[in-house]
Amino acid sequence: MIRVGSLCSGIGAIDLGLERAGGYTITYQVEINPYCRRILAKHWPDVPKYEDLTQIQPGKLPQVDLITAGFPCQPHSVAGKQKGTSDERWIWPDIWRIVRYVGCAVLLENVPNLLRVNNGRAFGEILSDMAADGYDATWDVLPASHTGAPHHRERLWLVAYPNSQRLERRRLL
Repeated sequence: MIRVGSLCSGIGAIDLGLERAGGYTITYQVEINPYCRRILAKHWPDVPKYEDLTQIQPGKLPQVDLITAGFPCQPHSVAGKQKGTSDERWIWPDIWRIVRYVGCAVLLENVPNLLRVNNGRAFGEILSDMAADGYDATWDVLPASHTGAPHHRERLWLVAYPNSQRLERRRLL
C-alpha cells in the first residue's frame, strides 16, 4: 500500500480517487476549512486531521510515500484578481516545506492559469524549488471529461518525485 498524506484536502476528491484506484491508503489529511473537515471526518473517521498547513511541523506528521495537494486556486484563477505569489493564499512555500522534509513523491492539482499567472513566475517558483531540491516533475492540463465526467473543466496536474541523485543522498544520511 502506498501511504498518502493529503494537504489542502478539500472534501477529499483526490483522496477518494486514489483509494478507488486501489493500492493507496490515506494516512492523514490537512484542511483549514471547517465545513470540509466535517465532510472528511464523515468519510475518513479514523484518519488523523490537521487544520492549518502553515503551522504544521513536518516532523510531527506520519511518514508517507506520496503527498497530494489541491492547493488554493484563488491566487491564479481567471475568475479572481490573479495576484499569484503576492496573494496571501499563496501557500506553495508551506506545501514545499513539508514535501521537502518528507522527501517523497508529490501530486499537485490546480487551475491551468497557474502556468501563466505572474507571467509564469508562480509556476516557475514551483519548478525551481523542486529542481533545487533534487526533484523531477512532469505536468499536463487535463479536462474532467477524460475521466468520464460529463463536463470539460480543465485542471493542471503535476507529478514530481526525487531524482536518483536525491535518493542516493538520502540513503547516505
